[in-house]
Amino acid sequence: MKNINLSLMPLLAFMLSACNGETLPGPVLADNTLQVCSVELPELSGTRALGATQLNEIGVYVTNNSHTALDNAPYVYKLQSGTWSCDTPPTITVEASAPDYLYAFSPSSLAVTNVAGGNHTIPVTVVADNFTASGQTDYLYGKSDPETVHSASRAVTFTMYHALAKVSFRVLKSDNVEETVTLKKIELLSSTARLQTGTSGIMNLKDGILNGLASTNSIILNGSVVLNTTQSQPNVSALVAPMSARETRLSFRLTVEVTETDGTITKRSFETAAVNEVRWKAACHYVYAITIDKMGGNLTNVQIDAWKNDANQNTGIGI
Repeated sequence: MKNINLSLMPLLAFMLSACNGETLPGPVLADNTLQVCSVELPELSGTRALGATQLNEIGVYVTNNSHTALDNAPYVYKLQSGTWSCDTPPTITVEASAPDYLYAFSPSSLAVTNVAGGNHTIPVTVVADNFTASGQTDYLYGKSDPETVHSASRAVTFTMYHALAKVSFRVLKSDNVEETVTLKKIELLSSTARLQTGTSGIMNLKDGILNGLASTNSIILNGSVVLNTTQSQPNVSALVAPMSARETRLSFRLTVEVTETDGTITKRSFETAAVNEVRWKAACHYVYAITIDKMGGNLTNVQIDAWKNDANQNTGIGI
């Protein structure tokens, strides 16, 4: 067995323990840079947002104990070969009595506005999404109070959360419908204007709360989905801003194209019955099941899945 230089043992011990969250009073690595050990995504299972691909890049905003940003902040950390690294990482040299503060966010390219007291923000834009939840940017934040680091504890793990809600639809046609039915549009209708969109919004990096969006009573989702008589999973998904308050009357207007056996196409629109009181919340996934039939339908219940369970809803409508 080869001999190990005993003078290196304290350094090796720090390297082995740093990413386990331990704080050691002993020696630190020579470069004193911030180490991101991992980025956890506890709420992303089954979502469009980063569900198919791993989150591999985040922005990290670093300030001193007085909330003044460090030079060159924010910093971009990338996941490469299983390790998070930054081309120009910040140097952490402060003492534990006055640690630096950390805020993680995605997308990493967004500029941060420094706000006194630590309520720093990034700009957000919320638009009408499409059927595949690919038309709206998914904003994530590293929930913190905030995270802190100092010269003897420079390793950190971020847990990322969604600032938006996800709304999905499981739309199918009944066995009574032989014609080809293609869903072309879903309009989200809020009788008290609890929906929110806008191009001048901001997100607080500490808690992910959105501000500066405009209230609206409708959002239109456009796409094209051929409906089947069986549909176990949602076939329409969109990202939306959380509701500003509880909505007492929420409904959906669907536009479909019905292709007859002779090839003629007829466009038809239908509005579902109203859903019971609901308030879409950040990081929650709401799934609405709707069946299209030749006979009139009525609201039976509402179903909500995935991130958090909240209620159950199904809607039947006629064509």
